[in-house]
Amino acid sequence: MTEIRQKAEFTKETNLQGEFVRQQSIFRQGVTADGSSDFQAQSDRYHLYISLACPWAHRANIFRKLKKLENVISLSIVDPIRDNQGWRFTDNPGCIPDFPNGFKFLEEAYEMTDPSFNGRVTVPVLWDKEKKMIVNNESSDIIRMLDSSSKCNI
Repeated sequence: MTEIRQKAEFTKETNLQGEFVRQQSIFRQGVTADGSSDFQAQSDRYHLYISLACPWAHRANIFRKLKKLENVISLSIVDPIRDNQGWRFTDNPGCIPDFPNGFKFLEEAYEMTDPSFNGRVTVPVLWDKEKKMIVNNESSDIIRMLDSSSKCNI
């Protein structure tokens, strides 16, 4: 039997066998009630970028809704179809444009935070609208912050 190998569409996230490899999240700051992290929990200061096609991002949005933070943390939803240019903001059904910054691609948020960033752009992203930078791009961290922030009544 002949084995058929196909070149991976997104080489930055696959190993030599073509399997998906989740990269480590590099933006790992935290939002705190007292601001000891330089990111204080405040109403309408943070924005969440997600894709409904990503289970990790989708769970952050579900948690945001369960904690009733829709009026506290704004939301943008990228197009679920990611191409070689990355996650794109479109006017397709189910998408929500980037109102805080007017980005066309989520990559712009990464570049604004770290101009030397060379990794794969991932969702979810928790964005600080005041400092104009990514706070965190790790879903489990974001969920913990949303849980802590909701206890602070932001």
